[in-house]
Amino acid sequence: MNLLAPSFPIRVFWGSLPFFHRLMAAVGMAFVVVSFVGCKLTSVQTPNAAVFSICLVVVIAAMLPVPAYWHEKGKMEFRDAALTIPWALFYIAVIPYTLIAAGRWGMVIGLQDSYFARLDQSLGVNVPGIMAWASHHLLGNFVNATYVLLFPMLLLSYLLSALTGKVKAAQQFITANLVAFAIGIPVFARFPAVGPWYGYHFPATWGQAVCQKSLFLLRTPGPYNLIPLAVVCFPSFHVIWAILSVNSLWCFKYLRIPAAILTGLIILSTMTTAWHYFVDVLSGILVAAAAIAVSRTLCRWHTP
Repeated sequence: MNLLAPSFPIRVFWGSLPFFHRLMAAVGMAFVVVSFVGCKLTSVQTPNAAVFSICLVVVIAAMLPVPAYWHEKGKMEFRDAALTIPWALFYIAVIPYTLIAAGRWGMVIGLQDSYFARLDQSLGVNVPGIMAWASHHLLGNFVNATYVLLFPMLLLSYLLSALTGKVKAAQQFITANLVAFAIGIPVFARFPAVGPWYGYHFPATWGQAVCQKSLFLLRTPGPYNLIPLAVVCFPSFHVIWAILSVNSLWCFKYLRIPAAILTGLIILSTMTTAWHYFVDVLSGILVAAAAIAVSRTLCRWHTP
């Protein structure tokens, strides 16, 4: 009995945690283990991991007064929504290493650009033609300009719910992202690709050239210690994040129409700017739909 006594308080504490935090802790541990093992097996070096971990702990500790303040005020909805922020910060720090390991693991697989280009053509879609049209029309230029708006929209969609007491939206946003990464990262490892400029053999923009170089470095044998830039082509996380963002903003009535319009433009811009194949867009929509469906099911369990 005495041997079991020390573990009893841990079991009681674990069982007393809300389901959301137990889920985040369990999934987080899985990501850490996969990242650690994957990095070891694929020669990924992490010389600054300890310093990075300390910085992460300091940043999380710095924002904890926010939920503490709402707890003191008795506003539990605001407290619980704000308590999703540490998990968001944790996963922002961990997931890139999982992505690196997956990209390195898949470097023995040939690039799939020619395959994706053929799939697009079989579906009757020609990305270079779409890009050419957009570059010569005012509407196309307008659509192109929305491509970079994803990241402000992504940040707004989460923080707005996390800081205004929208517990369900904040928790579902993080859960949906984890489901999307759980699906998307293995798919990326199995179907690596550069982008339409590589598959269709037309000149890359400066940003596309940088991302191409980043992917090639990731796939180069030997030690690796860099964070890759925008290396996931299939499925399109630009599309996934746009859909997850509008789903999160849907709880704000007056933002629904503007968010839906912007989401549609951002999805279209992935092809007018020639950053993604059409099959990337289709796969991104499917992954986002699956992520939202799973997160809504889980939300029924961990949200009163």
